Amino acid sequence: MRIAPLVVFLSTLAALCAEATAQALQMADGQVLLAQVEEAYGEGLRIKRLDNGGTLELRWDQLSPNCSRRIQQAYALVADDQGEITVQVHEVRYLLNGSPQTVIGVLVDAQNTSTMVVQQKGVQFRIPRTEITGIRQIEVPVSQALTPDEFYGKRLVEIAPAENADLHAQLADELIRVRDYARAVEHLQKAKDLGNSRAPERIAPQLERAKLYVGAKKERDLLDSIQVSRTRGTPRDFKLGRELIVRFAKEFPQSRLKADLDAETRRFEEARTRYFSQQVADRWRDSIQTVADKKLQETDVTLSAAREYAESKMTDDIAAYVAKRFELEVEEVNSLFTLRDKYALGRRTDHFSYGIGSWVMGEVAILKSTKQGAANDQTEKDPAQARELDRIQRAISKMMEQRRSAAGGGQQSQQREQTDEEWWASQDRSDRVGWLRAYYAEFGGKLTLVSAYTQPCFACSALGTQTEFEPQTNKVVKAKCYLCHGTKWTRTFKAY
Repeated sequence: MRIAPLVVFLSTLAALCAEATAQALQMADGQVLLAQVEEAYGEGLRIKRLDNGGTLELRWDQLSPNCSRRIQQAYALVADDQGEITVQVHEVRYLLNGSPQTVIGVLVDAQNTSTMVVQQKGVQFRIPRTEITGIRQIEVPVSQALTPDEFYGKRLVEIAPAENADLHAQLADELIRVRDYARAVEHLQKAKDLGNSRAPERIAPQLERAKLYVGAKKERDLLDSIQVSRTRGTPRDFKLGRELIVRFAKEFPQSRLKADLDAETRRFEEARTRYFSQQVADRWRDSIQTVADKKLQETDVTLSAAREYAESKMTDDIAAYVAKRFELEVEEVNSLFTLRDKYALGRRTDHFSYGIGSWVMGEVAILKSTKQGAANDQTEKDPAQARELDRIQRAISKMMEQRRSAAGGGQQSQQREQTDEEWWASQDRSDRVGWLRAYYAEFGGKLTLVSAYTQPCFACSALGTQTEFEPQTNKVVKAKCYLCHGTKWTRTFKAY
């Protein structure tokens, strides 16, 4: 809810905002943006625009209050009936001794031409107008800009309940949501005494609830702290929130707010699971490279040993690495990773490639789940693919130089076919790390393959053979391609 009147268009957008995670978002300036919500968290949200496919990180105050609240409710970031009210204020950016500063509050003393006065929670900031670099209207939670007394005085004048019971109930509802329970009781009691409400059945339960909160202030304050930890949504806050939940149960075992605690605990755990499942999935994918590189720093890791490691111990090492990063138990990390399918960030794919080492897999494995006949169409022209192609081209140049050196004096000679272990031993560590990373992604048993595609061998253009001059017979013959070893293709895929 916002304190200033909403634009008329907002009422027509309400139905769309109810599905804002996949349909439409209304911005604070009234514009409508078609987008899909990929992730929502304490400070804001990440969206994918449907008009151009771009990704944006937004703060909650950049959305209209109605849409912001609906999305936060959908992601369990606020309680259904206790989300904090927002108020329209100004964000003023200015320079102080050359350093950028920002203050959020209500503009006062607008007639002063030399100084702008911004009041934030009773404190006035006087800013020389010559130092101001920017100013805009934004929506923020009441607690960031106004004191309880300031909010009450403002809304009492704006709502002006007088002898209208429903207006007193409306004001009381807002006061409950800004945690001003004592004043809420006063206005609900007034609404009950007036007896002219169009929905009198709602007033008595609300009054009892507000009285309960007044009488259980310590419990309510602790519940509010749990909610704050949930909405901030950082690892430190989730750790603190769990400690507060345990503290509540220990200090108030017979609390009349147990139902409120149970509801908040459920919302807290859902938010925590959502956050950590996505973060664990993202970190897990990143850690594959790190763990593979650490393993291959050992000098005696053969190709066979690398395969065995990827299929067995590597998952344990990755899970331990991620658990240490987030200060979680390994068992929980594994559980959170299995839940990644439920969340957008958890399903975000990474690019994997065996590169010129694809031939080690064999032609059948290379072509698995691909469309060989449309290989060029299947190849995605993204930055990761471009880097991979450049790496392959450098490897080709290196191998051709080795062949010329082996032939002696530029004369080619029949070479014994290289074994997979010989190929592995001849590669730079970075190339072996890339191969192990891809092998783990496909055969480690943890990641989900989304799409696979092939790239024709650079040396033979997917023929599997090359034309060579055989000096012993003085003839031109077809020989198995030295790069793909007759398998014709390199394999690339995406997985999460």
